[in-house]
Amino acid sequence: MKKIVWILLAAFCVAACGGKDPEPTPQDHFSVMPSTLSFTDEDASTKLVTVTASSAWTVSVSADWIRVSPTSGSGNASLSVKVDPNPEEGPRSGSISIGGADKAVVSVTQAGSGKVEIVPRPAAFDGTKRAGTTYQLLIYSFADSDGDGVGDFKGIRDKLDYLDELGVTALWLSPAHPTGSYHGYDVNDYSAVNPLFGTEADFKALIDAAHARGIQIYMDFVLNHSGRGNAWFQSVLEDPENSPYRDYYVLSSNPTADVAAGKIDNYGGAQKSNMGGWNAFSAGETGYKGRLHFVLDSHAKTVTVTESTAAVDTPPSTSDWYIYCNSFKGMKKTAEGKYELTIDFNTDWGFLVCSKTDWSAGSKWGASSTAGPIRFGTPFSLYTNANNDLVGNIVFGGFSSHYFAAFDASMPDLNYGKYTECENSPAFKATVDAATKWVNLGVDGFRLDAVLWVYNNVVSANQRFLDQWYRAVNAAYKAAGHSDDIFMVGEAWEDHKVEKQYYKGLISNFEFNYGGLVSGMLGNQNASGYVDAVNTYLTEHTTVRPDAVTSFFLTNHDQDRFAEWVGKSEAKEKQAAALLLTTPGKPFVYQGEELGYYGTKSGGDEYVRAPILWDRAGRDCAKKGVNNKVNSGMLKADISVEAQSAAEGSLLQLYRSWSRLRNTYPALASGEMTKAGLSGSSIASWYMSSGSQKLLVIHNVAGSEKQVEVADDMSTPVALLGTGAIKDKTLILGANSSVVFQL
Repeated sequence: MKKIVWILLAAFCVAACGGKDPEPTPQDHFSVMPSTLSFTDEDASTKLVTVTASSAWTVSVSADWIRVSPTSGSGNASLSVKVDPNPEEGPRSGSISIGGADKAVVSVTQAGSGKVEIVPRPAAFDGTKRAGTTYQLLIYSFADSDGDGVGDFKGIRDKLDYLDELGVTALWLSPAHPTGSYHGYDVNDYSAVNPLFGTEADFKALIDAAHARGIQIYMDFVLNHSGRGNAWFQSVLEDPENSPYRDYYVLSSNPTADVAAGKIDNYGGAQKSNMGGWNAFSAGETGYKGRLHFVLDSHAKTVTVTESTAAVDTPPSTSDWYIYCNSFKGMKKTAEGKYELTIDFNTDWGFLVCSKTDWSAGSKWGASSTAGPIRFGTPFSLYTNANNDLVGNIVFGGFSSHYFAAFDASMPDLNYGKYTECENSPAFKATVDAATKWVNLGVDGFRLDAVLWVYNNVVSANQRFLDQWYRAVNAAYKAAGHSDDIFMVGEAWEDHKVEKQYYKGLISNFEFNYGGLVSGMLGNQNASGYVDAVNTYLTEHTTVRPDAVTSFFLTNHDQDRFAEWVGKSEAKEKQAAALLLTTPGKPFVYQGEELGYYGTKSGGDEYVRAPILWDRAGRDCAKKGVNNKVNSGMLKADISVEAQSAAEGSLLQLYRSWSRLRNTYPALASGEMTKAGLSGSSIASWYMSSGSQKLLVIHNVAGSEKQVEVADDMSTPVALLGTGAIKDKTLILGANSSVVFQL
């Protein structure tokens, strides 16, 4: 019975199931689509990869420029695939690996950017220096060879290899003569050298060693004035009426009357001075040494002086009135309007009465132009005016006279007589004779100081004087065997409209507008007027004088450092150098500019005349040459020549490479500048051409990348500052970047 039941159940099951076998157990599955992805360099869209899977999977990429999200999962999913921009010119490829137990590979390709990074390929330098670059060098703070802390001739000679590597073709030396100051602009002997710097033989050795490296030597020559310690002037002080050097200086016993009568020749016909003033002196007794008692009546404007044996006063540190005799000494108030002081007195020139411890307007009371020497016990009438003009020293005894000084009492003006006859004056002949001596020693040129003031800022008078002086010294230069003309550059520190007129007297003058043009352009990020401005300078100079040489510079020893002008931005300092060295004319580089020196004159001129830091340890650093007034925060190891020579991309390396470029290509050194006119306010562009050679110069002064369409051939880049690339006819220049192409 049981057997029949089981047979019936089995038959029922077969009938119910249609006679089929049961479903098998499901199997794992995995697939990835598509198998290839293609991107262009500009393609910012997202591409998808579809994963069909029954189990967990992970993602890996062969290159970090491929970005996939998500990078893991389980089951079916869509993957987002992006790529970074391709900076390379050509295409690149990579892959995405996806899977767990099974794997699939997706091939990824990306087109090239089409941009070609600029790699400069300059021609080899043939060893011929043609750049015309001059290095302004301060003898006293450049390099110290003997350990006394003051720069010297041997120190310069020891560093000639440094200057040669910098590519300079000339050195402008600060005044090399004996002097009463650290800076040397009060010359005490035009025919001798300062013993602090070495001997005349040392100077000759420097000249010869420089010439052997193709470097000329220019001397700084001070024609407007001598030093008070000059033997010529000391002879005048001793006997102004009979001194053989009386006519060397501008003297008068009554300046007011003599100026009004037109008797003061170095005013060039003007009726008043534009700068400076008269200084009283007495012959015979040139001052006083001993104890004196001073009584000032400020209401009556008189001072009474008597010899004294009373105890010496301690001058108050602040007072309403001061006696000035080499320093300010405060007077004690004894009654309303009355002030007294007893001091030990030692002066060779006299004294002044001052209301302030500076020379601000109206603060100086002294002697009028008609006053004689002070007499003990007799009230002396004090003279002043709003501008301190004609306020002379109060002197003791002897014969009273006055001398004119455009700058300072320590720098009496030289007198060249009537400008129409200046070449006949003894001072003219003496200074020409001194210059001739240095020409015969091997000096190649001169920088002339303060040429505006030889004839008190009278342009026509100064023009004729400079023309005559240049002709006389050039004749000596020719007689010494030279076939070319001597180089001479004037410091006509004025607006361009005035400065350009001085080419009637000299072959070259400093273009003082240039540094401001460059710093303003970099600050405003606008270069649109640069080429026109430079061409205006050049054209206006050659219009006055066909052989004119425009001397361009950023800043000099009398100005705050250029680095200060551009906010100590190394990028802007580098581009300023590139601009200077790709611009026509004669470039001047100021000592320390190539190292990024900064500083202002606010604490004293020494702070813009800092010594060169040669190595990290500070050896041979001539700090005493600037009275030890240095910014120790600036003169650190990393700004040294040693550190910057070893650092690729340093400011020093930039100066070296771009100066070598200027020496290599005649078109840069002496070519003609024509505007290229590429679009963009931040772009300065021009051609430099000489003979068959033509270069295209482009500077982007913006603080961001700029693209410029260039029709010219860009296949031969010879210099690059910053970053640059080319895509078809588009030039892509980075912030504060510059490039030069040979066409």
